[in-house]
Amino acid sequence: MLKELKVTDLKKTYGEKDLFDQISFLVHEKDRIGLIGTNGTGKTSLLNIIAGIDSGDGDRQTVFYPTDYRIGYLSQAAEFSDELTVLQAVFQGNSPLIQTVRAYEEALIELGENGEDPDVQKRYAKAEEQMNKEDAWTTDTNAKIILQKLGISELDKKISTLSGGQKKRVSLAQVLIDEPDLLLLDEPTNHLDIDNKEVLENALIDYDGTLLFVSHDRYFINRIATKVVELSENGSKVYLGDYDYYLEKKQEEEEIAELLAQDEPESAPAP
Repeated sequence: MLKELKVTDLKKTYGEKDLFDQISFLVHEKDRIGLIGTNGTGKTSLLNIIAGIDSGDGDRQTVFYPTDYRIGYLSQAAEFSDELTVLQAVFQGNSPLIQTVRAYEEALIELGENGEDPDVQKRYAKAEEQMNKEDAWTTDTNAKIILQKLGISELDKKISTLSGGQKKRVSLAQVLIDEPDLLLLDEPTNHLDIDNKEVLENALIDYDGTLLFVSHDRYFINRIATKVVELSENGSKVYLGDYDYYLEKKQEEEEIAELLAQDEPESAPAP
């Protein structure tokens, strides 16, 4: 059964300002949606509502998805405790498999540092037994592939020692390893240098899941998106293509609207 998310007649106001009104669109499985709009149209607010961090106006439900639908969120700021290691940060997911892999990888590092200690050997043996019991080896392998693609190799380093770009990579690794049904990304290329941006793009191109992301980077949207959703004061509109396709269709719409306006009969003078 395909998993999809549905937004229906969503409205959000802050004070007297309408961020958006009557927003409706579908997120199909495997979609890669670029969410665009001018500043103030509520793009981040929409992501927060879909992620369950915020809610729309009123008591009526406006965001629908299956009960087992899992959402991952890469916000603009990497939010990890500085005291965590990279390993602890990237394996923060709540699924039992992720927790089992984290315990195993921690035991493996400890074994490499102090392999003669009987207690360390016991902890490693127990962690390995749990990996076998839960058949978590595929999850571990997939996680290491993701980390390798993102250039993350020193799992015992403290988060406090990382640069902003490195923290963004760790954040991305964490949500990718957790394998959510839908991955939300808010301006993922902000403050990244060219090398980090390329790593991010390649990881997302290879990602097999569903993406909904906000970006002002036209090149990034063209590389990643297969669909564009535009937010405006009039609601939302879906374009089935990348950013260049969106611009082409947007120009056609404006030309048609201009022609229709020219063809409208002038109002009759008042008697």
